[in-house]
Amino acid sequence: MSYLGSLGWYVAREGMALVAMLTSLDTAAPAATLLATSPLSFPSVAALQTTAVTSPTMLAVPVTAIVLLVSLFAVVKRFGHAWATWLYVVAAAVPIGIVAAAMLGVPRPVAVDLLGLAVCPVVGAGGFVVDVGRYLWASR
Repeated sequence: MSYLGSLGWYVAREGMALVAMLTSLDTAAPAATLLATSPLSFPSVAALQTTAVTSPTMLAVPVTAIVLLVSLFAVVKRFGHAWATWLYVVAAAVPIGIVAAAMLGVPRPVAVDLLGLAVCPVVGAGGFVVDVGRYLWASR
């Protein structure tokens, strides 16, 4: 939940170019917009210290992405009994890869940012919660 909140906060404060790009999505030919270079940016590795002081909003997504990954990793390592439970951890690691690529200056298409920053963690964490809920419901 904190990851989604930080992503929404980041997009509302720093990612208005992405919102403008997506609202101008041409429904007849959406591929051009989705394959265009993403306007989302994160501070470079060299600028992290300055960014932490001047614009902490930029660090909300990377920090909460790490928290999401570590928390899912710890729970799956302790309680996961099937190999498929590790897919939740893989889905939670995707945003860290996207953020790392952005911090290194690697250009990414909008579709990669949407899938990596929104879809993968939502499906991974949501699937985890559903799976745990099913287990708890069945074991009562």
